[in-house]
Amino acid sequence: MPGWDRKRQAIWILGGLIVGTYVAYSDSFLEDGTFVPRFFIFMEGLVLLIMAGLFYFYSRKKS
Repeated sequence: MPGWDRKRQAIWILGGLIVGTYVAYSDSFLEDGTFVPRFFIFMEGLVLLIMAGLFYFYSRKKS
């Protein structure tokens, strides 16, 4: 079922982005409540790199 595979991929990508962004955002605050945008961008970049790597790894055609 190719349609379900696309839906499942979209759900996992969207879920990963939402959870990863939430964690990155939550961790980007100092003890005094100051938001550190540089750290947020770094963490979000890591989330995207990990997701891209996993997507590439699992999308390869098996010979």
